[in-house]
Amino acid sequence: MGFEEQYFKQKKLVRESLFAFGFSEVQEGYLYQEKFLEDNFEARISISKEGHVSGEIWDLDVDEAYTAFRAVHVTGKFIGRVREEYGRILEDIAKNCFVETPLVSDQGNRLAQWILQTFGDVYDHPFEKHPTFFSYRNPVNSKWYALVMKVPRKKLAINQENWSQEQLEEEAEIVNFKVDPDQITKLVRQRGIYPSYHMNKSSWISLVLDDSVDDALLYSLIEKSRQLTMPRGFQNPTGPDMWVIPANPKMFDIDAEFAKTKRVYWRQKGTIQAGDLVAMYITTPVRAIRYLCRVLEVQIPAKDGGKNRMLVELVYQFEDEAFSATRMAELGVKAVRGPRRVTKELADAIHAVWSKENIEKL
Repeated sequence: MGFEEQYFKQKKLVRESLFAFGFSEVQEGYLYQEKFLEDNFEARISISKEGHVSGEIWDLDVDEAYTAFRAVHVTGKFIGRVREEYGRILEDIAKNCFVETPLVSDQGNRLAQWILQTFGDVYDHPFEKHPTFFSYRNPVNSKWYALVMKVPRKKLAINQENWSQEQLEEEAEIVNFKVDPDQITKLVRQRGIYPSYHMNKSSWISLVLDDSVDDALLYSLIEKSRQLTMPRGFQNPTGPDMWVIPANPKMFDIDAEFAKTKRVYWRQKGTIQAGDLVAMYITTPVRAIRYLCRVLEVQIPAKDGGKNRMLVELVYQFEDEAFSATRMAELGVKAVRGPRRVTKELADAIHAVWSKENIEKL
């Protein structure tokens, strides 16, 4: 196994995240460059259009490739540091630009990718005795909002559905998630949705990941489950939600745009609504929240027939040091690959910097 390959086993490329991370598009695919070890070396990571990862380390002092780190028999403190730092870069790319594909079903893997892109959440294995089970937890309080597992179909409350004995014995990949209790009766009438297996049936349901339920409904139910597991004090049913979204300066010069006007059109993101607040995270090389905006309109059709847009208005500009990537990680936001709601800690910190006078203008 090659040095790079070990970091990308059972992982699928999320192309939409590459530019936000700092990759640039080249003829063969995508390229990322990062200096390390006091800028003496540079990692050059290439990803083909098919998603294959390759890389090299360039020795900037002598302007040539540094290959000694690949020789497993070569040891020593210095080469150990080179391998460690290069590995850290690869690990960061794998975490931010790839999604693991541990599931059997296509719909399950699409769900895992959607959760990672939308919220930045990664799964864990909650049961030592069941290594194929995994859960997604709310980053604010570590409560489950989705539990994925494989169980024999006969263990589900299938009632009058017609299945052969062989089909009843087959394992079905399911996801359990939380719902409003008054929605359960309506939901379990749909094919592929059942009273929860092995969890509280008064507030949880099970959904079979076999495309019986379309992705749009599945995603909306998972998002609702995540909201329901938020601490009560963090839910904001009457005021604006706060989001953080990536803004890649290589793709669009948002600084120049805000220098000209306080209102800009932006591609519609997730379930952001008019009145919500959007913190714009400027990607590599800045890696910090720079702008706070208010959403004025949503789902505005693009003139060229492309993706719908939203209209945002600049309300505050932060110093880059205020919410650097390091500071954001301390406040519970470790990656911004797509739109995601901020943690309570980050929201509180933003409000602390953004004056009370400005808050009251909303």
